Amino acid sequence: MIASSFYVLALVASALWFTAALRYFGFQQFAAAKVMVAKSQRHSPVFPTMAAGIRFLGGMNGSLALLCWVLIVIVLLGADLFTDPLERVVILVALTAAHFSQFAPNVPIHRNGGRQADDSLWDVVTGPMNFIYVMDAAQMILAFAAAVVIVLC
Repeated sequence: MIASSFYVLALVASALWFTAALRYFGFQQFAAAKVMVAKSQRHSPVFPTMAAGIRFLGGMNGSLALLCWVLIVIVLLGADLFTDPLERVVILVALTAAHFSQFAPNVPIHRNGGRQADDSLWDVVTGPMNFIYVMDAAQMILAFAAAVVIVLC
């Protein structure tokens, strides 16, 4: 029961997080680009290109959200799909990797203090990117912990 609850908790948390990322990066790409690009650099013709490119993050997160929502529906319907503990571990390890892939690139930026004096990079130390950084780490830990609980139970 605990393992199943942890599995569902990790799926719901991931579904909500990936859905929020779909909304932010997919539909508010200029707002997201403003967080990532210093004010002094937003006049550049590259800025709208970056904003358009950010929509790919929305698409990637949207597909991960859909996967999580479908898995939640499968659990709620009691369907005989992905009920084997090892299958659930595989799903959770894949979600851990997805969250890790969004967390890890920000680690060196965070270690170096975020935005640099020349306005390069983005500020991971404060503001919205810090929230995203912390939440990606939390989601990664939750999905991995759920996988460990399933293995140990």
